[in-house]
Amino acid sequence: MKEQADFFSQSHKRLLNFAIWAKYLAWIVLVINIFYVIGTYIQAQYYYDFYSIQRGQFLEFSQMLGENLAYTFGLLVEMLNILFRGIVYFLLLKGISLGLNMIVETDINYRENREQGNAS
Repeated sequence: MKEQADFFSQSHKRLLNFAIWAKYLAWIVLVINIFYVIGTYIQAQYYYDFYSIQRGQFLEFSQMLGENLAYTFGLLVEMLNILFRGIVYFLLLKGISLGLNMIVETDINYRENREQGNAS
């Protein structure tokens, strides 16, 4: 049991802790950004419904999107921007997690090779 406790140093444990946090935070960021995309669409729909009732227009949101291609394109670009930003953050955090794990693993491998070299 003591060998396993000595296997990871305090800095290794700290790096692995950051790696675990980054891994789980990546998924949280991705899910939040997906909900943000859905919320952006719903918000645009509610704004359109509210202002169309104020003006006395009774055109469905989906029909308006079909007729007003500039607005549809703008809304689509905004939603894709949010989604791609979430994907980039997800990949960045996953990369940080994997990189920290690789650093710990590489350091442990070098330490084992040094110990085996000294023992020979």
